[in-house]
Amino acid sequence: MSQAIESKAVTEIVWTWFLRQVTRVREAEIPGWFWVVLLWALMAFPAASLRGTHYEEGTVIGLARGALEDGHWRAPYLYGLRFAERPVLLSWIAAALGSVTGGVGVWSARLPHLLFLLAGGLMVYHLVLPHTRRAPAVFAALCWFACPMVAQKFVTAEPDVTLSVLMFGGFFLWWHGVIQDRVSLPRWICIGILLALSGLTKGPQPLAFFGLGVGAYILIKRRWSDVAGFALANIIAVLPSAAWYWAVMIPGDVQGWLHHSRLDEGMTAQQWLRDHLDFALSMIMEWAPGSILLIPAILAMRRGELRGDRDLMLAAILYATLGALVLLVWPGGVATRYAMPGNLGLAVIGGILFERWWFSRHWLIAVANTIVTGLSTALIVLGWLVIPASPDTFRQTRIDAQTIAGVRATMPGIIYAAETTVSANVLAYVPAPVRRLPASELAKLKVPALVIVSPAEMEALAKANAGMRIISHAKLSGNPALVVVEIRPNATAHHGNATLARLQADSVAATGRPAKQGPL
Repeated sequence: MSQAIESKAVTEIVWTWFLRQVTRVREAEIPGWFWVVLLWALMAFPAASLRGTHYEEGTVIGLARGALEDGHWRAPYLYGLRFAERPVLLSWIAAALGSVTGGVGVWSARLPHLLFLLAGGLMVYHLVLPHTRRAPAVFAALCWFACPMVAQKFVTAEPDVTLSVLMFGGFFLWWHGVIQDRVSLPRWICIGILLALSGLTKGPQPLAFFGLGVGAYILIKRRWSDVAGFALANIIAVLPSAAWYWAVMIPGDVQGWLHHSRLDEGMTAQQWLRDHLDFALSMIMEWAPGSILLIPAILAMRRGELRGDRDLMLAAILYATLGALVLLVWPGGVATRYAMPGNLGLAVIGGILFERWWFSRHWLIAVANTIVTGLSTALIVLGWLVIPASPDTFRQTRIDAQTIAGVRATMPGIIYAAETTVSANVLAYVPAPVRRLPASELAKLKVPALVIVSPAEMEALAKANAGMRIISHAKLSGNPALVVVEIRPNATAHHGNATLARLQADSVAATGRPAKQGPL
């Protein structure tokens, strides 16, 4: 009986202490921006240091290495292969950071990416705060951090976040000029510089989000005094990108740029319809919770609601939707990540509606809040519990690179990799020098070298050069599984039978089935 009483007393003491701490936190004057930074940090770390490179992150790092290690700053090169399909600002930033820190690594790209991500959240917070309390403004920032499109790449250094935040920076500066009732010439010039930087991130096409959104607002509100500044900002934005394309252009590039813009894919009408229907349906998921609130917000605006917030809501809606509508009718293929800039406008909408509709349309805000809370929690749990509990599951690219480094210790020199099968995410961890080559060029190497190839490419090498000796050293992951091999191009033809025997063994080990025989 006494034990039960003591247990109850301890429970009451702990519960009382917990309530006191909650009360202290509520009473403390903690600025909202601090919560934005804290939540960002919880979502970003330690995941950013544990997660291996994935998606297109290895390409960003590889292009940065091409600038710093090989001197290809103007026309990007990816491990020896020209990659001039677009300007690559994030890679240039990573290279510049690497020049200070002693070399380009994963953090050279991830740190700028994470800081841009935080900057986007803080801009959304400060746009919404004058219209709401701190809690809805923090919720607005979370709508940016935790929308599915951004959440899946939270610690992944890809240019879409950089592009989105730079362009939204232009919107942020412009809106602060609007609420002061005058967008000054210096402000328009600063807006143009931010837009120019965003154009140097992935090319000028995404500038449509700012151009169409802000341009439509100027027309609707008849702000004719802003037309000249708006035109100037867009001219400033386009000139650096145009100059870059002109400076790097060689014969054949125009066709490549059309293909990169998805304008030269030869899609049939049926393929186009299927691709764009998939885009529209995917956007409902990728833009959540903004996609849930967008239509009700537009209807509320038409009914004359939200009068005190009407101008900012109109500007945010136009910014978020008009560029996405262009993607919806784009003559080539589209991907949902192209619409990422619109998420920042949707986050502003979400924060304002959170304040205005919490009581009147609680069910709608509850759904949006559940999505944001769920994804935010998932990011924190993933970074603090799941990845640390099973780190090898999330760093296979780093493990493969360590395997390559182990082989390389026995044979220093250039590592060659097949262009089409070897992932740039693995090569991001492999120290220089690294070169990617088409499989046909690998067969023409004149000196012994270490090469990363698939079993099929390994067989093709042996067929293409009868005198080449191929020695397998290690097997990597991937689909198809890759193999680190040593090639000796100057071996005489009498080694052919031994090469074939080794090739058969390597193929069985990597794929589970014998390689096709051919002349060696």
